[in-house]
Amino acid sequence: MSTTLITTGGLGIFGDFAARTIAEARVIELLRKVLNATIHGPFRALFDQTTRAPFQRHDVRIDVTLTTAGEANEDMIIALVRSELRTNAPLGERLFLCSPKRYPRDYYHRHGFTEHWTIDPARGIAADDPDTFTVLDYSINGVSQDIQRSASKGEQIYTVTPRDVTASPGELYHEEYTYRVLMPRHGQSLYFTVDVPTRNFSLKVNHFDTGISRLTLVDFFASETEPRINASSATLPAPPSVSVDGWIMPTSGVVITWNLNTPALAKN
Repeated sequence: MSTTLITTGGLGIFGDFAARTIAEARVIELLRKVLNATIHGPFRALFDQTTRAPFQRHDVRIDVTLTTAGEANEDMIIALVRSELRTNAPLGERLFLCSPKRYPRDYYHRHGFTEHWTIDPARGIAADDPDTFTVLDYSINGVSQDIQRSASKGEQIYTVTPRDVTASPGELYHEEYTYRVLMPRHGQSLYFTVDVPTRNFSLKVNHFDTGISRLTLVDFFASETEPRINASSATLPAPPSVSVDGWIMPTSGVVITWNLNTPALAKN
């Protein structure tokens, strides 16, 4: 079930004013004062979150491929996640965390994690093992970046320090990265959230030899337009996907759930 706070689509014109320069920031502040008495409720909340955020993401595209982890690890599947986006975030370190602990949401923001995964040690998976989580590649504006890995106290962090690229303050630039995650086949859920104001989002899921009989996408987007969900079927074998046009509020996202095709797999 989706949570759509605004369906008018009218915010797009204001979203174009996302602060990219000091001059535009002043325009936004003036516009906010003028509209202060006329923007109310969820429309106002979305406008404020978009324009006050330190940065935004645009045109986020995530491709997820689920495959078997092999006969030696038949209870596990591998998720290969490929992300592409444009952002005006300040050029700086990009951090990917894999941890057995779930921290408060503001912890990830304070430490500037680009992605964070929580691995339950009760599942028999070690969060600090590179076979559990690995960042495979990262590029900015087409320039491949070096990736450094460190592990401590049961966690691992992958760090990318941008080099050979420049971006003016507020300027949109392109990022691409791929990572791999090992997870229990019987976990039967995987979710992705939006942590900063994001304009335009899409996610597609493929799965091969995983024992999955049915895969479903459940969205919880707070957005200015209704999400579009395309479900796979016998007559429409295309990969399941979801997309949202326009601005999306932080903490929105989508859950991937699945059913296993044999009672033995489901029981395990």
